[in-house]
Amino acid sequence: MTDYLNAAAEAAEAAGEVLRRAYSLPREVSLKGPRDIVTDADLAAERAILDILTARFPEHAILSEEGKAKAGLAGDVLTWVIDPLDGTSNYAHRFPYCAVSIALVQRGQVLAGVVYDFFRGERFQAEKGHGAFRHLAGRPAEPLQVSSRTDFATALVGVGWPRDPAARQTTLRSVERLGAACHTLRSLGTAALELAEVAAGGLDGYYHLTLQPWDVAAGALLIQEAGGQISTPAGEPWRLGSPATAASNGLLHPTLVRTLALD
Repeated sequence: MTDYLNAAAEAAEAAGEVLRRAYSLPREVSLKGPRDIVTDADLAAERAILDILTARFPEHAILSEEGKAKAGLAGDVLTWVIDPLDGTSNYAHRFPYCAVSIALVQRGQVLAGVVYDFFRGERFQAEKGHGAFRHLAGRPAEPLQVSSRTDFATALVGVGWPRDPAARQTTLRSVERLGAACHTLRSLGTAALELAEVAAGGLDGYYHLTLQPWDVAAGALLIQEAGGQISTPAGEPWRLGSPATAASNGLLHPTLVRTLALD
């Protein structure tokens, strides 16, 4: 691994330790916007990440969901794109399906990414051009590979629920079509981890209309390096910053896009 990926993995695990320790404790929950919350644990996890990354790479920029430091994605400066707790609603409700997501971006390209499931101790990571891997404590790293499923009628597809009421209505209409065409649907509440599951072959596809860069950057690289495909739901090329996202094992992508047929 490069120094960048090593640092991202170390920072993700440090944040995960903070989040595990705080999970059963009383917590402060604040409302950032409609259906959009932040807990004191999010902020503590972000501090743990920034303590590592800013000390090691003081010249790098930061784009973080919870922080005040903001940066563009298309420039020459190496930029860390951070979600210290993806799945905050799950965490606040004590539903243990959450992740830390960290990616390094330059000129709109994701160079390295880590998604860390801190409850299971499972770390997904990738470097551009060097593959994607799963790390479990005490086991050798194993390469990630998307599923080989070709029949959409047998596919397991994840769906993200937008906060915006209009986007939620569009998603409901899309879910009706997807549910009729695939084997079954899942909505698990953490885009980063669901994208990682597509890369690992657990999910055959995933769809969300309103993702932020920190939700999707690391997961998108995992999918691409594991042999999958990511685009807009209309099948157009995906770019970091595109809020609407459809991802799959690649083999099912034409059917996924056709089934979505967004109105």
